[in-house]
Amino acid sequence: MKHTLLATTALVAMTGAAAAELTISATARVGLKTTEGLVGVGATTTYKPITANQVNSVLKAKAWMATGAAITATADATTAATAAEYVAALALITEAEAAIATLKATATNVDTAAEVTALNYELARLAEVKAAIAPTSAGLVTKTKDSTDSANRMRVSFTGSGETDSGIAFGASIRADNSVAGAAGTGGSQFISGVFGKISMGDLNGADESAAGGGVSGVGLTGLGDHNDLAYQSSAHNIGYEYTTSGVTFGYSQNTAVKTGSNSAMGVKWSGDMGGAALSVGLGQSKVGTASQNSMSVSMSTGGLTLKAISSSNDNGTVAAVTEAAATATTAYIAGVTAANNADTDQTGVSISYAMDAMSVTAFTKTVSTTGKKDMDYSGFGFAYDMGGVSLKAGVVDNNDQQLVDFGLSFSF
Repeated sequence: MKHTLLATTALVAMTGAAAAELTISATARVGLKTTEGLVGVGATTTYKPITANQVNSVLKAKAWMATGAAITATADATTAATAAEYVAALALITEAEAAIATLKATATNVDTAAEVTALNYELARLAEVKAAIAPTSAGLVTKTKDSTDSANRMRVSFTGSGETDSGIAFGASIRADNSVAGAAGTGGSQFISGVFGKISMGDLNGADESAAGGGVSGVGLTGLGDHNDLAYQSSAHNIGYEYTTSGVTFGYSQNTAVKTGSNSAMGVKWSGDMGGAALSVGLGQSKVGTASQNSMSVSMSTGGLTLKAISSSNDNGTVAAVTEAAATATTAYIAGVTAANNADTDQTGVSISYAMDAMSVTAFTKTVSTTGKKDMDYSGFGFAYDMGGVSLKAGVVDNNDQQLVDFGLSFSF
């Protein structure tokens, strides 16, 4: 990127400060992006098991009307109900709700506060059962046509840097689009560094992402969805510390906006030369609440060839078992409360790039495996040709069986 220097040796009016610089740079692009249309897919409805405790709750509520009717749905905590069984259970609950509402409206039958309270209690329990057995619907894909859109934008970046007479470096950077109304310039990042290490604040990557890397090499003019990148739970960290010695960098970061629970990350990275090849190895771990993410990467460059590989595993902890309160002669069913079922996710990616003078070509592949779901696969291929300040770029990406294509010119100022 070509920088325009605003102040090459701007003296800073403060004791102990030698000089500071402010640079401005910009990027822009013009091109086209084509997105493959999707085939419409209907939603899949999943029916939940209807448990014996839920059945007992409905029967107890119906006992107020002395109907003696029996629920026709399956009372099995492990087997999902059929659509017909769900409809039957829902009809019985609706009948019980209507009958209790009628009783409440009849002063001759319900004429004490205790009786009104009891009926309200039964209605609340029936509502809990209805919510607990409600089916879920997922997998809906709306049919879309192929579309081609313009891919144009411009971004301006400001970077300030300086060093005191005592050798302490300082700096800050921000993009014009980070400085939105109300943000007060907090969208950028700032740092101070010296023999003590480097302290950074602002819009940062977590220490695990800084060590392992954000992902493998991407392709295209626009990034085509940036599917070469990995997802990190530490992406919202705003304070970090790094210390580098003998090619090894140690890092730690936190999100200070989180006042309870854990939200921290750490990482270690080694970079050096091995047999004429530049080698880098990174390891990182983050802990957010009860979820932990472990990441590792390795990259190697020799001549014009660059290889990268990265892997990350997010362990979201053990899901708490559902605990229900069964209906008895004096108490009704109470729906159990379970922890959020955030399935474990593994991400792996590999890329290869080769540069030949002004031309470079890149290919990547990435797989995201989530427990209980079908794997999601991404791959891409692209090239770039540097014409001096202007680069011609093009790429094609398989976005989990959807094709994305773009091409155009990228400018640097």
